[in-house]
Amino acid sequence: MLANLLKTLATKPQIRYSYEISRSLCSQTNKDVYAEKSKREEDETLKIGSSLFEQASIKYEPVTAEEVLRKNIKHKLTKEAKESNKSSSNPSPKFVQNAKQKYIKQTRQERESKSRLIDDSELGLQYLRLDLNDPRLGTLMISARSKKRRDKDGEIVIEGRRLILEALECKLQLNAVIFSQKDELADIKDHIKSALERNPQCKIYKVPHHDLKTWSTLTTPPGVMTLFQRPSLEYIVKKSSDSAGELLPLTVVCDNIREPNNLGSIIRTCAALPCFQIVITKGCCDPWESKALRGGCGGHFRVPIRDDVSWENVPLMIPPEKADNCCIFIAENNKEKLKASNLEVVDYSEVQKVGSHNVVVIGGESHGVSSDAFRFMSTVGSRGKCINIPLAEGFDSLNVASALTLILYELRKNILQTDKSTSSSTTATV
Repeated sequence: MLANLLKTLATKPQIRYSYEISRSLCSQTNKDVYAEKSKREEDETLKIGSSLFEQASIKYEPVTAEEVLRKNIKHKLTKEAKESNKSSSNPSPKFVQNAKQKYIKQTRQERESKSRLIDDSELGLQYLRLDLNDPRLGTLMISARSKKRRDKDGEIVIEGRRLILEALECKLQLNAVIFSQKDELADIKDHIKSALERNPQCKIYKVPHHDLKTWSTLTTPPGVMTLFQRPSLEYIVKKSSDSAGELLPLTVVCDNIREPNNLGSIIRTCAALPCFQIVITKGCCDPWESKALRGGCGGHFRVPIRDDVSWENVPLMIPPEKADNCCIFIAENNKEKLKASNLEVVDYSEVQKVGSHNVVVIGGESHGVSSDAFRFMSTVGSRGKCINIPLAEGFDSLNVASALTLILYELRKNILQTDKSTSSSTTATV
């Protein structure tokens, strides 16, 4: 059939010419349609670009809560309000203020009415059940998480069964308990009851797990979060003075420790020896924030911590009666810094002489100790030394907590040997 058509077009020029004209017209029509479509798309693109340019030049001013409230009130005016404001399309400022106070009061009452006081006979505790996103939980946690408020109010956040039990064992004042799972609270309910006897004002809240997860600093929340009163320095000193014979004459000075987990591990090691005290200079991270508390594993409640101390006041931290025979050791592995200082460097395992009181200065892994630490060491003359930990080739430093543990236990061995020899010589003299 196609062959016959081609043959007819070849033999009859009129038909071939008509066919070519038709094909040309169709081709021209397609070109016109395509051109019109392209022009339309181009116009739309220009309109979008123009709209984006105009929107980019618009300055959006912040909207205050009062303006939003005013708009809402304007749409929700009652008939009486409309009659009292016929002369003006907008409500009067006095009406807005009254309506705002009424709205806030109603909202607070509605939220409080949703919460219920539960007297749980199974746990033997009373707690307030809060709904999702209750603002009281947010207010409570914002105050506790803020360092400024934490320093002012003295509240710390502790989560996890083990750390909570450590705080309760050390008789810290319990201010609030927040839980989402009854099973987690049932494990420590006896300790909670004892804490309630010491502080009846303690509040217990049951919240949805989503809210607890929002405020938790852990990937998997343990189900219980508590707010304790931060132990005062006087309380820790008094508590440690009961075992004054066991305390080692060691003060650890933290310089430029900016990782909370490392600082927590340092506090844990110092409490395990136990050391006389820990001095945390300005520039270090907060020892009472959640990560440092978890790293300390309860050490914060067992060793005196003097934080946010300036280097001018560090010498005042040494007991005055032992200042004349005080040795200062700086842990430093930076070879370039040691060469520039021209100070005596001793292997940590070869330290022989210790004083009636000893100070160990430990710095961060990145920058080491500051120049203030070297100036502090120079005040004791020959009793000041730099301690070096030998490492394999290719390694510059150890983790700061691991390095301090090696140094402290080596000094502990020397201190105990010195005390033993002193006591034996005294017995022989008698």
